[in-house]
Amino acid sequence: MRTRRSGFTLIELLVVIAIIAVLIALLLPAVQAAREAARRSQCTNNLKQIGLAMHNYESTQSGLPWNQACGRVYPTATGAGSPVNGFGALALMLPYMEQMAVSNSLNFSFGLAFGGDSNTAPPLDPIQFTAIKSTIASLICPSDGKGLGRNNYMASNGTNYDWHSRASGAGVFGRPDDDNGNAAGTGFQGRLSGITDGTSNTIAFAERSRGDGDKNMKSPSDIYTPVSITGFPNYVLQLPGDQAYLTGTAIPTCTSSANSAPTSSWNYGGYFWASGNYNQSTFNFVLTPNSKTPDCSPWAGYAGGYGFMTPRSYHSGGVQVCLADGSVRFIKDSIAPVTWYALGTRGGGEVISSDSF
Repeated sequence: MRTRRSGFTLIELLVVIAIIAVLIALLLPAVQAAREAARRSQCTNNLKQIGLAMHNYESTQSGLPWNQACGRVYPTATGAGSPVNGFGALALMLPYMEQMAVSNSLNFSFGLAFGGDSNTAPPLDPIQFTAIKSTIASLICPSDGKGLGRNNYMASNGTNYDWHSRASGAGVFGRPDDDNGNAAGTGFQGRLSGITDGTSNTIAFAERSRGDGDKNMKSPSDIYTPVSITGFPNYVLQLPGDQAYLTGTAIPTCTSSANSAPTSSWNYGGYFWASGNYNQSTFNFVLTPNSKTPDCSPWAGYAGGYGFMTPRSYHSGGVQVCLADGSVRFIKDSIAPVTWYALGTRGGGEVISSDSF
């Protein structure tokens, strides 16, 4: 008699494969969510370390670091410097972040040559090359796997549209020069005791996605330049006249420019992590987090002087920030602009409920 072999039929095999595919489809989002939770936890830890370094700096130096050290005109490798060559808060805080070796490789007798345009990668300063070429793991959010730059964490410049630190829009940090760009020593150095709104109600650092270096690929960190949006009456965003110009003129002009000239953008955010310039180690509170409005700047080329420098992240639903008390909070994209501006200023006198952000 012929022996009958046992086995699966083709239909049974296909059913098993289909069941396995369904199980994988069900499990994959959970695995991805677990991975993102781990990445977000690491990002939180990075910001906590930055907050701790900020407090240690303040205790040792009797004041907070400058967010943009533009009050001094540093010479650079290419000759006479300008205020744009100043160092930022992160560079000054390196010894308090267990990065003494990188700090020692910076030559603070010179500035940081900063330049480039929207078409080429920016050149790296030969004097500061060793330091600025370094990648510091605690300055990179693991959720941002698309960036070319070396920094995801920016210091607040309050609600100032340009790089000055006016009293009415001042954030946690200050600048050596005054509102009008006068000589070093005429501005203010931030202190925790000077945050009259409360350190738990004022943002010191926030995330911003890094540039990808590709003007042909749209990315959250792209800054479209140059865009003629310089009609703010005070350059302080929470003031009524500035709000009217922002919503009525600046945002529509920025959106139109980004749509009509999509490759006219600066794509190297975070590339010069030691620089105090916007989009390298400094941000402002013009737009709410992850705004659908793109970032724009009237500053031709590398967008370092002023414009929309919005916190952005690859976390779903918002961005992480470090408050002046060193705690880390998640700020939702849906935050009201008035609350967002209140969190950006050090002495606006606003009363903020903890459930409003």
